[in-house]
Amino acid sequence: MKLWLAILILILSFQPQAQATTPQSGFDIVFDIDWTTFYSIKNPNDHQGDKQIRVVEDKAYRHTDFLPEMIETLMQRHPDVRISFFSGGTKSRNETLLSQVHLSDGRSLLQIAHRVFSKDHLQVVSQDETLSFPSRFKKNLSLVMPEAAPTRTILIDDQTDFAVKPHKAVSSLGIFDYFKNYDSSMAGKPYAPASFEAWSMERNKALLWLAMLDTALENARAHGDLASEAQIQWNQRPQNRFTLEKGRTLIARPKAPACGRVF
Repeated sequence: MKLWLAILILILSFQPQAQATTPQSGFDIVFDIDWTTFYSIKNPNDHQGDKQIRVVEDKAYRHTDFLPEMIETLMQRHPDVRISFFSGGTKSRNETLLSQVHLSDGRSLLQIAHRVFSKDHLQVVSQDETLSFPSRFKKNLSLVMPEAAPTRTILIDDQTDFAVKPHKAVSSLGIFDYFKNYDSSMAGKPYAPASFEAWSMERNKALLWLAMLDTALENARAHGDLASEAQIQWNQRPQNRFTLEKGRTLIARPKAPACGRVF
């Protein structure tokens, strides 16, 4: 009798570890921070009165327009989605930034995040300092999120080269610095929009993400492949006013949560 009891206890003791490495049934969306969900503000004095400016570790940042609304809408429509963040910044910087942006119910992005990865989680693949940062370091989700199935996971990053197969990435669509208004005198300069339309799409890129992710998630429910569906949407539905208007509509009138597991 004691032998059977000992065997039962031994079996139960291994169950949590097995569950921890088993891929979950939900979907994972991993957002980059710098140049994706947050801008670095070079001259914060030029943005007096902007309540979205945050100073963290002596540097100023501003989150992408509609960032909290986009994430809140995704969570409402798709409760089986886990939101994570991965940045090459320090742990303290990343977590402080995320703690200062809130959803309508008062929760911060840090509180709702499934996982937050920082500089220490980057995989070093080269010591050659002449190479670009994404060529020397990688965001290897297989190492930091072994529970995230590659087909059910997508990384949104301005540098898609950060991704490591079998995981996939799509562009954050952001290629410019933050400009409160369109300044035609800046056209042609590095990291400045060349047209009003380009500036407008940059300011509204979170709405584009929302529209394309919503369609990708709905399609993925049929076969579970979010990664491929996201890439299809990013290729077939580029930055245009139709995708933008869908994003505006979703934020204004989020539907009841889609069927799925709630985490």
